[in-house]
Amino acid sequence: MEKIGLKYGLLTAAGLVAYFLLMKAIGLVHIVELRFLNGLIMAVGVVLAIRAYKAVSGGNIGYFKGIGTGMITAVTGTVLFGAFMVAYVKIAGGDLLEMLSTRHYFGDRVATTPGLVIFSVLLLEGIISGFMISFIAMQYFKRRDYKAPNSP
Repeated sequence: MEKIGLKYGLLTAAGLVAYFLLMKAIGLVHIVELRFLNGLIMAVGVVLAIRAYKAVSGGNIGYFKGIGTGMITAVTGTVLFGAFMVAYVKIAGGDLLEMLSTRHYFGDRVATTPGLVIFSVLLLEGIISGFMISFIAMQYFKRRDYKAPNSP
């Protein structure tokens, strides 16, 4: 479970970093609403991780083990992406930091402690979305022998 979660967490982080760099290259990094696609990248990573774990376990996957696999994927991907964003802001992200400060997306503290604020917001956002995606995905991937009471 942990190996699969870490593997797909690394792939998810790579996808998030690649998406950010693509948005930066084509000049769309200032459109904060495009961060919605980060959730889609996270969803793909979590669902692929749970699917891989189900395949490894022979199709019989425990509900909480599946959610755990999704959470390991989400936390790994989010922490790595958050670390990348902190490094990016410290090294070359002056214009991004200025845009975030003037629009107050992260509150007034982004100007004084940008690394901490950006990392905290990304971590919170990634973990919450990762849990919700894991929970929703497990409705599909749960054990095949599970049946609701009084169902055919």
